[in-house]
Amino acid sequence: MRLILTAVLCCWALSTASAQDRRGYAQDTVISDGPITYGTGMNDADRQKAWKHFFSVLTKAVASQQGQDALGVKLARRCVPGQDFCTTALDATLVGIGGTQEPTKVLVVVVTDVHDQNKQLLRMVCTRPAKDKQVCRDWSTGKPVTD
Repeated sequence: MRLILTAVLCCWALSTASAQDRRGYAQDTVISDGPITYGTGMNDADRQKAWKHFFSVLTKAVASQQGQDALGVKLARRCVPGQDFCTTALDATLVGIGGTQEPTKVLVVVVTDVHDQNKQLLRMVCTRPAKDKQVCRDWSTGKPVTD
């Protein structure tokens, strides 16, 4: 998993920061953040429904903000030769992140098995709670992702 995370962070040039909200205190695990409902503490069926809903919100936002063609390109899996995983990344602007009504860029990276695109190894959600900060979380747990 560490190799996957390192490669994802490298490939998408993410600069993770400590998990802080706008008030400046550390927040290890979150359940939701505006339109994002993390899979924290859910049973498998509810987690699947929550992911489907969030991914639907994100894909609709990408299509409306960047166009249907851009959505198709973003949904394509990218597989680095010699690695056992592939990535798909979507980014869109959503409202309500961090409790504000300001539009905020959200990046979602889904890591899948190179041989089985239905086997998701990691779902990572990155937000920018402050201008110079980026926080990436494991969608399943709501915990900060660090390399």
